[in-house]
Amino acid sequence: MCAIVGCVSDGPQHPVDRERLIRATRSMEHRGPDGMHVFVDVKRQFGLGHCRLAVNGGPGAVQPISNCDETLFVVVNGELYDPENRLRRRLVDRGHRFSGVGDSELALHLYAEYGLEFVDHLRGEFAILVYDVLAGQMVAVRDRFGIKPLVYTRSRGETWFASQAKAFSAAGLALRTDLDSVWHVMSFQYTLPDRTIYENVFQLPPGHLAISRDTMIDVRCYWDLDYPRQLDTPNGRQVEDPFDQAMAFAEEFDEAVRIRLRGDVPVVSHLSGGIDSCAVLQSAVRQGGVAAAFSIGFPGEVGHDESKLAGEMAEQLGVFFQSVDGSPGRLIEAMNSSVSIGEGWAVNGHLPAKFLLSRAISEAGYKVALTGEGADELLAGYAHLKIDLCTGRDAGLVQDVVAENLTSYGTMIPTQCQLDTTSIKHSLGYVPAFLAAKASQGAMMHSHLRDDFLDRFRGRDPMDELCAQVVKRDQMDGRNVVHQSLYFWMKTALAQNILRTLGDGCESAHGTEGRLPMLDHHLFQWVRKQPMKFLIRPAEREPIQGARLRPNRPFIEKWLLRTAMRGRLPPHYVDRPKHPFDAPPLANCMRKYPWIRDRIESAIDNHPYFDPKKVRVTLDRIDDADAKTKTAVDPLWWMVLSSAIVPVG
Repeated sequence: MCAIVGCVSDGPQHPVDRERLIRATRSMEHRGPDGMHVFVDVKRQFGLGHCRLAVNGGPGAVQPISNCDETLFVVVNGELYDPENRLRRRLVDRGHRFSGVGDSELALHLYAEYGLEFVDHLRGEFAILVYDVLAGQMVAVRDRFGIKPLVYTRSRGETWFASQAKAFSAAGLALRTDLDSVWHVMSFQYTLPDRTIYENVFQLPPGHLAISRDTMIDVRCYWDLDYPRQLDTPNGRQVEDPFDQAMAFAEEFDEAVRIRLRGDVPVVSHLSGGIDSCAVLQSAVRQGGVAAAFSIGFPGEVGHDESKLAGEMAEQLGVFFQSVDGSPGRLIEAMNSSVSIGEGWAVNGHLPAKFLLSRAISEAGYKVALTGEGADELLAGYAHLKIDLCTGRDAGLVQDVVAENLTSYGTMIPTQCQLDTTSIKHSLGYVPAFLAAKASQGAMMHSHLRDDFLDRFRGRDPMDELCAQVVKRDQMDGRNVVHQSLYFWMKTALAQNILRTLGDGCESAHGTEGRLPMLDHHLFQWVRKQPMKFLIRPAEREPIQGARLRPNRPFIEKWLLRTAMRGRLPPHYVDRPKHPFDAPPLANCMRKYPWIRDRIESAIDNHPYFDPKKVRVTLDRIDDADAKTKTAVDPLWWMVLSSAIVPVG
């Protein structure tokens, strides 16, 4: 985890200011506390800044990096993987000379060799800035899934890029809250894919690069999910033996884990009781080991607390284990810091929980952690995808799936009350269950917003505006309904929340780095070619002898992973149904901790978006509500608390 900053001047009348660049870079020292360096060229046409988290390359791996004739300069946030140094050897054979052993220098030589097509050779979690002196352009690149963030803005004859928007403020550029983005967040939880919560501050979307030259910024897509059309998949035809495919998956998966174990510092792992993080840990242990495993627990919350399962898994694998206390008081106390440092709002307790988890890893002296994030995207593990698969065909199966996932009610499982989703159905031909759930969440949020705020957006359809940005006919037409839903999910929930807010935002706050083998793009490209029945399999088809399935369980999700892990993990972990990472609803403990109610009451006074009277009516009734209602309304409390923290202006 590092911080990168870049500034490009439109011309000599707007020379790059070194002091402003230093302030911008220093504002993100929490991301890379092991050293800060900046470079401004003698003509002051461009400048680059870097805060380093020293995990690879030794003491000489200082950035910015330049080539020998100083016509190319680069800064990198993240990790670039090159198994067996294949790329490096190829480049050396073509005459390139590396000055060190750090992975970031690979980007410099790849750009020198291939130009903009260098992105096709990159593997890992990264955000990169390259300044090409001869072309007079800054090239910005973000990894394929959006694991590492990159934002940009134009102001007063300059173009700025940075890992976080706070760098722009430190450079003297005013940050004002973008009310359109607030409305989008209140409607479906996320900003539009290319926007942020700030005016005139944009995200470079995952899988995109941007070329900044003079006054122009040219944003291009270099990679997309590209799921196969159903006519091109092997469904319904003779295919490879499914068990052979599961073993082939295991080999691809193990390589994705193995290349993420390298570096100059010990690696630890996030761990829950689910198969995703358990599989990552087991693979890491069998390939060289990890130093420790860390889990966040929610004491006394049956159905939410997985720390006991995680501890048992770590003990079986012989790994030191530390459970982090995620009790309500600690979550609320962490809210201010997690929002202000991570630049993201919360709709549940996941944000402060992940913040506390990363803090514990840092305080224990570690910098790098493997995580299981991305497994449900890779292998179609979410409950809402199973609903999409059987919607319109078997209402009983839908009810079974809903009954298994009541902790996701109102957030990933839709309620009856929803914002209008007609535009989604018109665009896709159906409404993905998770978008129906976001429409439920949006309706609940809207019912508590101030009238004068909502009046600004009368006549606009937030779901239509979302579809206009996300839906690509060449990426969705003719695809399996699960792949279509995954495409929409990965462009919104994964990139905007799971990776950006919960992942990078919480990790970077403590100078730690997450590595995500499940989102290795080589692994993804192998999996996306597999037939859907290798991912989501009706339970009655489960052919493995001895699988201990719960009665009435309609589907076996992530079949490839479960089959690959059979014999490597205890059966209880392999057969355990998908259990999302869920912090318990605040309403569960308001009677026990009345100060939580007081904190919400205080937050809604003079709130810029929420109507105090509307919120208090719901707050007064929540103690007597049923469990489903407490779960569905929980995003309101977290949004009231978190959206009151980010300053306007």
